[in-house]
Amino acid sequence: MSGIAGLAPIPMYLAITKNESAYVAKMAKTDPAGQAAVAYFQKQAPTITSPVALLKDYRSLQVVLGAFGMSGQINETGLLKDLMTQNPSDPNSFAQQSANPVYQRFAQFMSNWTTSPLANAQTVQTIVSQYQTNQFEQAQGQQMPGMQQALYFARTIASATSIDAIMSDPMLLNVVETVTGQPVQFGLLGFTQQQAILTKAVDVKKFQDPAYVKQYVEHYLALTQANPPASNAPATVLDMFGAGLSSGGSLSMLA
Repeated sequence: MSGIAGLAPIPMYLAITKNESAYVAKMAKTDPAGQAAVAYFQKQAPTITSPVALLKDYRSLQVVLGAFGMSGQINETGLLKDLMTQNPSDPNSFAQQSANPVYQRFAQFMSNWTTSPLANAQTVQTIVSQYQTNQFEQAQGQQMPGMQQALYFARTIASATSIDAIMSDPMLLNVVETVTGQPVQFGLLGFTQQQAILTKAVDVKKFQDPAYVKQYVEHYLALTQANPPASNAPATVLDMFGAGLSSGGSLSMLA
């Protein structure tokens, strides 16, 4: 069993986050498709010696991108090539220019091919672990609306240290715009307008406090059950803001 049947969203979230790795491991043992994907990647990894080779190996690329929450970018060859060939510490690199923490994490792992990163057994195991975690969280989101975003947010928000970083990560942004009660029309605003609104509504420094994050996620789950999202993996900004909220959806108690 990959989740916890019969529990309401918040108790389910609390139970999983007490020992998510154990739930991930349990699902990995009972998921034939996931096992096949991991076995193939582990076998191929030592033979992949360049970004071009990885881009040509679709099945391995699925696992690598799945590990970084980038499955939606699998056909964006130019973007992926830039991330894997540019120095992610260079201010002019795509990773830095994007201010996207997902892209930056991917580039940090996958941009140095002097020796293939996939020749390192520890890197391969990290990718497998992250892939299995993301697969588990996606499965929970299919069972319970908002659960994928909740688990991802709790696990990663501490690394997003600016409003720009949150805005560039669709999963984090989904949680924040839901909790702060942004209307459907928010997604139609320009970047600077959205940035100004969220800067006033969100104190990013508070996300370094696990207790605050826990309360924030619980509020998100409560709102999500009242207004279920149309999709656990929004494809566009408009999709992401499609659910909307009632006027009572803001998190004034956490301001």
